[in-house]
Amino acid sequence: MALILSIDTSSKNCSVSLAKDGLLIDTIEEVKDSFLHGQKLHVFCEKLLKDCDVKFAEIDAYSLSIGPGSYTGLRIGAAAIKGFSFTFSKPVITIPTLNSMAYYQKSNWSYFLCPILDSRKGEVYAAVFDQNLNCLKPSHPHILSSSSFSDFLKDQKVLFFGTGISKIKDFVSHKNANYLDDFLPSSRYLIEIAESMYQKKDFADLASFEPLYLKDFVITKSKKY
Repeated sequence: MALILSIDTSSKNCSVSLAKDGLLIDTIEEVKDSFLHGQKLHVFCEKLLKDCDVKFAEIDAYSLSIGPGSYTGLRIGAAAIKGFSFTFSKPVITIPTLNSMAYYQKSNWSYFLCPILDSRKGEVYAAVFDQNLNCLKPSHPHILSSSSFSDFLKDQKVLFFGTGISKIKDFVSHKNANYLDDFLPSSRYLIEIAESMYQKKDFADLASFEPLYLKDFVITKSKKY
């Protein structure tokens, strides 16, 4: 039984949730193309706890959507979680973003689940799970082509969902391909997994854990210049 603060900053959705014993109490989240996580995350955490009449010291653990996703967003989320954990001496639970997305969809479909996150041009981050959430293909950077995911599509319907869905549609047109639009990562998807991991004391090593970047950071020039 635990009071857990969950954070997801892997996409343009800056998301914070508070849950008790695996049940959602409240969520604050905001979707911005400009990725204002650095400005919003701590404000959201403080407001959420104030609205719920909970003090930081009363939190039993913190859970983090560890990636893949936005390099800067993941770094901001990890820094915040480490700061909270060091300050209040509470454990951290790390959950791969694509796993949490698949977990949220597991009871809605009888398809293979393929959560997708946008990456660089012509690429996405992807993973594939069966209906029982067995991982058939772990999180990886995927270069898209006309044969993408063909091994899974040939015998089974596959549901693609996430921020990279428009890219998938450009390349994958198989009869077994199904698409769920407008689905973003959220801290809400971490809640049940985090509670289960808390009960097992499956905590991250605070000194050594890093976000699941999967690829090196690449500096790009601003379009303003």
